[in-house]
Amino acid sequence: MSNEDVSEVFETLSLSNTEPLGAPGSTRRPLYRADPDRVLRVLAANQFEDPYLAFRELYANALDAVRSRKDGVIHVKVAADRVVIEDNGTGLDDAGLEALTTLGASTRRGHDAIGRFGIGFASIFDPALGVGKVDFQAHRQGQDEGVVIRFVPDVGGGVSIQVDAHPRPRLGGSRVEIAFDPSRAREDRVAKVVEVFETHAAYSGVETELNGRLLGKDLADFIKAELKDGDWSNVERALSAASAVKGPVGVAAIDPSRSESKFRAYQRGLYVCEVPLPRVQGKPWPRGVFGAVHGEGLDLVASRNAFVENDHFHRFQEELRRLAYESAYRVVRHWEQTKDTYARIVLLDALRRGLRTTTPESLLAESDDLFSSAVVRSPLFYAWGTKKLYSFEELVALKRSDTFRALSYRPAWRDRDDGPIMRADDSIERDIFRKLSGMREMPAAARAEDVAIPSWLSRLRDRLMSGPRAEYSLFQRPLDEAKVAPGTKRLIEKLEEFLASPEVSEALARLLPGPLPRLGFGISRNAFGPVAAYRLGEIRFNVAHRAVRRLSKTTDAQLGAWALLPVLAHELAHMCHELHDLDFYRTSRAILRALVVAAAKIDARAAASTMMMPELGSEPS
Repeated sequence: MSNEDVSEVFETLSLSNTEPLGAPGSTRRPLYRADPDRVLRVLAANQFEDPYLAFRELYANALDAVRSRKDGVIHVKVAADRVVIEDNGTGLDDAGLEALTTLGASTRRGHDAIGRFGIGFASIFDPALGVGKVDFQAHRQGQDEGVVIRFVPDVGGGVSIQVDAHPRPRLGGSRVEIAFDPSRAREDRVAKVVEVFETHAAYSGVETELNGRLLGKDLADFIKAELKDGDWSNVERALSAASAVKGPVGVAAIDPSRSESKFRAYQRGLYVCEVPLPRVQGKPWPRGVFGAVHGEGLDLVASRNAFVENDHFHRFQEELRRLAYESAYRVVRHWEQTKDTYARIVLLDALRRGLRTTTPESLLAESDDLFSSAVVRSPLFYAWGTKKLYSFEELVALKRSDTFRALSYRPAWRDRDDGPIMRADDSIERDIFRKLSGMREMPAAARAEDVAIPSWLSRLRDRLMSGPRAEYSLFQRPLDEAKVAPGTKRLIEKLEEFLASPEVSEALARLLPGPLPRLGFGISRNAFGPVAAYRLGEIRFNVAHRAVRRLSKTTDAQLGAWALLPVLAHELAHMCHELHDLDFYRTSRAILRALVVAAAKIDARAAASTMMMPELGSEPS
């Protein structure tokens, strides 16, 4: 090959000040000289992180071949000794034959072609695959006969090529057969190859048969297939089916069991990667949107197994976000039509996720898209004593008028004129109400029961719901103070004295969400601990409990009151959390620590006052 021929392929370098190589008087020589075997080995082994993706490239070639046919079909058979890919595509012309046997050459330069670079076929010769030989059969365009090209890799990394005449393949297009060398191929090769085809050929849109199973469905079938084959509960399946939507770039649905939103992205029929959808700050954000999308029409560039994050990619993500919001809007419609509890939780969670990065007023101002504007105006919140549902927009209006209130237990009062009292039945609602009210914690209790009007039914329900040992019974009858034993009265009076001290007020101001409840008396046979649960702004001590009866007999009432500090801290913690909340016992310990420190300060103050007071009749020191 002459220097003129070489210069068409390799960049040349001027060496005017050096001894030239070649013809006398020559001042130019090639910058690189290529070893074909080594070049092939390097290209084959470094195209993909997973060498089995070479089978995706062979499938891509088949897709290109059948793309122009309305009845395109691809058959794939995977066995332990070989893989066969057949299609009814266009076959090979003379230029295609030259390209297939020339490294780096390709006839597929069109916009819709996948195999553009001419080196995808070479990846099948990666030594890690253990391929023994490759036979490529195709019919010759414009001729009655076909051709077979046999590729045999050698131990040095090169590949020998032999071209012969051959009858046309069975399907009339092309047939590639990859035979493994059992001594070099991996034992799990069948599973690996099948996984590649199931992943990358699943939604190519071209009828693809893999070992007798049909692949190549359209993207429109993605959600149906996921719902059919996935491990879904009935409520999850119903919600996802109701939220399924088809848009310009693909399909989407809601799966609240997923923590984030991701789409499976396909380009020109082949799976490329999963595209995460970044959360928009300051807007309601639905949890777990999933689906399948295609990247055609935006000139996205796929680099290895991901898209290049350029301006086209960001436009693509905007389209995905519109698709996600449209799917989430279906959840709003589903809730308003069916009042499905699961759909309501999804929408409340979307509000909570948006509030984490903004104020309630800003959330309303920024909610200008279809889903956000619908969810902030959808009636989602319950109020005590009324059947009306309130929207987030109405709650913000209540906050502006300084009438917003929320409780986790049924209020005792009825028919108040200063606005509704919202129900904080769930941790999601409490998070939203905290943001609205500006409080760190919402007043909460273990169970929302109507204790304002006791009846035999409410007592029976409390007894049944409390379990066999009734450890957490919340119902307790109030007791007239005149019927309380004098020792118990002294005990509670000392506690009230202690709670009224400035040391306690200072210690608990940062821990409790509201004022200290007053102390009262009650009676119950099955309440847990000496104190009943916090209700109606009052903590009632169970005078029938053995611990209270025992402490009421002590001669030192203050010491008895100190002994009740742990259970008092436990009950005060009810003001901050529901029973069994993950942070409940940590809150209880923090309150107890504050009470003990306050008691120590009171004792120290009393001791100091005693030391400074001179005894009667003695001279001051």
